[in-house]
Amino acid sequence: MMPVLLLPAALAALLALAIPLAIHLARRSEAQPTDFAALQWLRQKPRPRSRLRFDEWLLLAARLLLLALVVLWLALPVLPGSADRTPVVAVLPGVSATPAEGTRAVWLAPGFPDSRTPEPASAASVFSLVRQLDAELAPGVPLRIIVPTVLQGADAERPRLSRRVDWQIVPGAMAAPAPVRAAPPSLSLRQPSGPDRGLRYLRAAAAAWTPPGQPPAFDTAAPDAPLPRPPRVLAWLAPGPLPATVRAWIEAGGTALVPQDSEAGNAADTVVWRDETGAAVATARPLGKGRLLRFARPLDAGALPILLDPDFPRQLAALLGDAPPLPTRVAARDVRPVTGAPAWPQPARNLQPWLALLIAALFIAERWLATRRTRAPAP
Repeated sequence: MMPVLLLPAALAALLALAIPLAIHLARRSEAQPTDFAALQWLRQKPRPRSRLRFDEWLLLAARLLLLALVVLWLALPVLPGSADRTPVVAVLPGVSATPAEGTRAVWLAPGFPDSRTPEPASAASVFSLVRQLDAELAPGVPLRIIVPTVLQGADAERPRLSRRVDWQIVPGAMAAPAPVRAAPPSLSLRQPSGPDRGLRYLRAAAAAWTPPGQPPAFDTAAPDAPLPRPPRVLAWLAPGPLPATVRAWIEAGGTALVPQDSEAGNAADTVVWRDETGAAVATARPLGKGRLLRFARPLDAGALPILLDPDFPRQLAALLGDAPPLPTRVAARDVRPVTGAPAWPQPARNLQPWLALLIAALFIAERWLATRRTRAPAP
């Protein structure tokens, strides 16, 4: 494979090769004039024609080659198609395996460290690493992946790679990733003046979500106050039909919690929260891009005893939070990678570091030739 230049316009700097040529042409050997009076009576003879004369060919060649290599370095030479063709064995951390001779063994972890290094922490994004490794290897390089029986961190798509993979399953299982604790929801409570319509229960639940030493995760205002920005949840406790502004806020992607007597159309609601007796506590319906949650009974301890339950804040936070994550634990035999993905173009090898070493060595040689004792004196 022939090298190519990423910046061929830099070759215009080859005009600088005229500099050492001009220096060597202008160089003359030192001469001391000697007066000789009798020469004035001699008949003048025509002077001999001067010829181009290059002294010290080796030094001139070194300087010309040095400048040419510097110009070539500036032109960014690369060597395409020079990727490593050694078969690769990727081992998932936690699996005990001995790779065969003549292969390059790596951990299936970020950065793909050598398997002879200490075992890194197990990564949850196994399939993302598999796809990345397939993209980084040159087309046709054999790939074997050693995984345990059960994998953690599966995503929604079976891996589709550009090559056929030797998917080797050995006994074992990955450690489950540490659960990520979601941030508690924030409430914006809107209630008209008058009797309490459940405001104290919702405010107490929001206070229970707030970690110690942090500001409260709720605010209280009148219905005519500006609506919050999502993902803050709106608790609209005013009776009657939903105002058009509130409906538009929900349809734009907001989540609203309304009491039992709030009117929001005749669409069927789905029960999403039941108490220990099986009675409905809250229902939900989609509204545009948002979600409308409605209590099934008045927000009063007599009609809704769960309001006094110590677990009420946690259950309400689960209702207002995002949808639970999809399961990520899967059997390795069910997610064996398939082929069909296009091969990724491989980066070319940069030749600048090697040229830099050659330039440094040639510069040292040029300095030695220019300063050696046996060199003829320069003007």
